[in-house]
Amino acid sequence: MLKFKYPGIILRGTNMSGHPHGHHGEHAHAWTRDAVAFLDTADRKKDQDPDVLWDIAGLAEGQTVVDLGAGPGFFAFPAAARIGSRGRVYAVDSSPDMIEVLKERKQARDVPNLIPVLSTAERIPLDDAVADVVLLANVLHDIPRRTLLEGTRVLRPGGTLVNVDWHKRETDGGPPLAIRLTPDEASEHLRAAGLVETRRTDFGSHHYVLLMRKGSKQTP
Repeated sequence: MLKFKYPGIILRGTNMSGHPHGHHGEHAHAWTRDAVAFLDTADRKKDQDPDVLWDIAGLAEGQTVVDLGAGPGFFAFPAAARIGSRGRVYAVDSSPDMIEVLKERKQARDVPNLIPVLSTAERIPLDDAVADVVLLANVLHDIPRRTLLEGTRVLRPGGTLVNVDWHKRETDGGPPLAIRLTPDEASEHLRAAGLVETRRTDFGSHHYVLLMRKGSKQTP
């Protein structure tokens, strides 16, 4: 099983494609509760502030968000608070453990507008064009094209895909440098899926954000 070392923790797991991070093909299970300790650290909240991200994205009350690879809801719960009762957040993940964590937190925090969704790499069980905003946070370097196209399918024409990823430079933690994408490389992948870049900016110390708009037609 492939191991990923982040500050203070070793994670074992897979991405939305069902394969271990790094695409080496070793058998592994989907993200488990062991990952939650890292995914919810104070250091991460300081460096990847969800409120700052949603400011960048221009997330507004009443909108619908699909968080693709939501984990335990690091970005999803703040989005749910921002969009209010008229909005919806679909917190999508391929890990049954993460879906259970999301359900538990939804109930404990009384967040009725957050909906956990168990997915696969091949199909997100949501209708076409359901979302005003789709979030890919630290997953683009791992997901297959099919998953990306599913993400664009559920995004309405004129909607925004928000891509957060690690800069391609050495850091104390994070994914291996070899699989990281520069902003230009990430933008190329997203443009190939029929999206148009509208903004790019740094996000914290080690990340960047790309905002991509969906046109009227999706690339097959």
